[in-house]
Amino acid sequence: MQQIIRFLVEHPEVIKKLQNGTVSLIGLSELEVKAVIKAFSESTRSLGYWM
Repeated sequence: MQQIIRFLVEHPEVIKKLQNGTVSLIGLSELEVKAVIKAFSESTRSLGYWM
Protein backbone atom coordinates (compact mmCIF):
# COMPACT_ATOMS: atom_id res chain seq x y z
CA MET A 1 0.00 0.00 0.00
CA GLN A 2 2.86 2.38 0.82
CA GLN A 3 4.32 1.95 -2.68
CA ILE A 4 0.92 2.64 -4.24
CA ILE A 5 0.52 5.83 -2.23
CA ARG A 6 4.05 6.94 -3.14
CA PHE A 7 3.34 6.28 -6.83
CA LEU A 8 0.09 8.25 -6.70
CA VAL A 9 1.80 11.18 -4.99
CA GLU A 10 4.42 11.23 -7.74
CA HIS A 11 1.81 10.75 -10.50
CA PRO A 12 -1.35 12.62 -9.42
CA GLU A 13 -2.80 12.35 -12.94
CA VAL A 14 -3.49 8.67 -12.21
CA ILE A 15 -6.09 9.63 -9.57
CA LYS A 16 -8.27 11.16 -12.29
CA LYS A 17 -7.93 7.99 -14.34
CA LEU A 18 -8.90 5.92 -11.30
CA GLN A 19 -11.99 8.07 -10.84
CA ASN A 20 -12.89 7.61 -14.52
CA GLY A 21 -12.27 3.86 -14.38
CA THR A 22 -9.65 3.90 -17.15
CA VAL A 23 -6.99 2.39 -14.85
CA SER A 24 -7.14 0.08 -11.86
CA LEU A 25 -5.01 -0.75 -8.87
CA ILE A 26 -4.20 -4.45 -8.95
CA GLY A 27 -4.25 -6.06 -5.54
CA LEU A 28 -6.64 -3.59 -3.92
CA SER A 29 -10.29 -4.28 -3.24
CA GLU A 30 -12.98 -1.99 -4.60
CA LEU A 31 -13.44 -0.55 -1.12
CA GLU A 32 -9.71 0.18 -0.79
CA VAL A 33 -9.65 1.89 -4.19
CA LYS A 34 -12.60 4.06 -3.18
CA ALA A 35 -10.78 4.97 0.04
CA VAL A 36 -7.63 5.94 -1.87
CA ILE A 37 -9.60 8.09 -4.32
CA LYS A 38 -11.47 9.77 -1.47
CA ALA A 39 -8.28 10.44 0.49
CA PHE A 40 -6.55 12.02 -2.49
CA SER A 41 -9.64 14.02 -3.45
CA GLU A 42 -9.95 15.44 0.03
CA SER A 43 -6.25 16.20 0.33
CA THR A 44 -6.27 18.31 -2.86
CA ARG A 45 -9.40 20.23 -1.97
CA SER A 46 -8.87 23.83 -0.95
CA LEU A 47 -9.49 24.46 2.70
CA GLY A 48 -10.29 28.12 2.13
CA TYR A 49 -7.97 29.33 4.87
CA TRP A 50 -5.97 31.53 2.54
CA MET A 51 -8.84 33.19 0.69
